[in-house]
Amino acid sequence: MNKILVTDSLFIKQEHVKKLEKAGYVVERLDIPQATEEALSEAIKGKVGYILGGTEKVTQKIIDSADILKAIVFTGTGWTGFIPAHDYATKKGIAIGAAPHLNARAVAEFGLAMSLLMSRDMIDLARGGFKTFETTKSLSEQSIGILGMGHIAKIYLAMVKGMGAKKVYYFNRTRKPDVEKEYDATYVTKEALFKTSDLLYVAISTEPGNKYVSSENIYSMKQGALLISTSDPLLFDLDSLYERLQKHEIRAAFDENIKEGSFRQLPLGIWYSPNESSAFNTGQTIEDVSSSCVDTLINLLQTGDDKFLMNPKYKQFKK
Repeated sequence: MNKILVTDSLFIKQEHVKKLEKAGYVVERLDIPQATEEALSEAIKGKVGYILGGTEKVTQKIIDSADILKAIVFTGTGWTGFIPAHDYATKKGIAIGAAPHLNARAVAEFGLAMSLLMSRDMIDLARGGFKTFETTKSLSEQSIGILGMGHIAKIYLAMVKGMGAKKVYYFNRTRKPDVEKEYDATYVTKEALFKTSDLLYVAISTEPGNKYVSSENIYSMKQGALLISTSDPLLFDLDSLYERLQKHEIRAAFDENIKEGSFRQLPLGIWYSPNESSAFNTGQTIEDVSSSCVDTLINLLQTGDDKFLMNPKYKQFKK
């Protein structure tokens, strides 16, 4: 029977495993969140399908070990970062699917929660904190900036406007007049966004590259500004960010572990997940992603196509 590899245990629920079995496939799990290249190279042999549910990276060596692989499906949006050999896989005639934007609401909820937690000083004012009373600012009296205007950013915009935010600005490489009209948001340059925001949400992909948020951007931020990011920390000039945080000039919260050791020594002017990302991790997101990825894999294996096919060029090389 045709076999399918599923890595990690978080995604792909048992009810959806049964759907794969009903479609004629045998599911083998590699219950490791970050499988090594060696382990994956061995596990991928004899598999026609592969659901990438962990944080492993699919390299050329793994693709070379995939003797009968027809399709890979990633359980998230940023599939290129987890399948660095995607061009190589495409030229081998392997289809690649993903689950784009299914976690957007969960991520935006998490980012909003971080911004409220920190802008209202809820950690310091809690039972274990060192403050007993403090007047803080609400969203309605802050200048709010949003870097990006994709799925997550649009949810941020709807949320903060729904909570009474009056001054909302955004920068995106493509201007969105429809968004401006619907939410009364103001388009500004990237430089102006960093200079004017009291509270700045960053919700962009890794596509712009490392240090897209430059040293100049970070040093231009207001004294006391709060930066909230659900994006990759490598998008930021981390040296500049560290210096401003260390001097208590700005505060920040990230949904990713900033792996540079110096950040671990900073006080609660910065908050970040101690291990991996947490923002996406809700029951509804896992249910949606599990169902979608299984449907996509079945479609790719049986028809060669799906609405979430990421590399249609693979068809040119399909045997």
